[in-house]
Amino acid sequence: MKTTPNDCKPKRLLLVGVALASCQWLVACSSLGAGATASTLRDPTMSLQSAQDAFVVGQTTQAQALAALGPASEIRFDSGYAVWVYRARAVEPGADRAEFAILFAPSGIAKKTRLRPADAKPGS
Repeated sequence: MKTTPNDCKPKRLLLVGVALASCQWLVACSSLGAGATASTLRDPTMSLQSAQDAFVVGQTTQAQALAALGPASEIRFDSGYAVWVYRARAVEPGADRAEFAILFAPSGIAKKTRLRPADAKPGS
């Protein structure tokens, strides 16, 4: 069977969509590190690492995240993707805080998570 250039179009569009979503994810995370206020976890005894460990990428929903962690700072994109960010409580005023970010697909399912330690530079 011979393939035509049109046969590859859906695959190419999917790759472009994934690339754009990844770029949006990076921009959102770096912009939050630049001074935006992010929410802290509902349970003050829960660590950000524990929060990330509780997530199953591809299964955890936004409703489950809200119930487990509480409200987050949210950035929504026209594509339907959303990034939720939680920050650790500050140890001292003005100190850099660790943050936990979750990328949700338009379906509301967690697509990716990221934990940035407190000592990392914002946007790294």
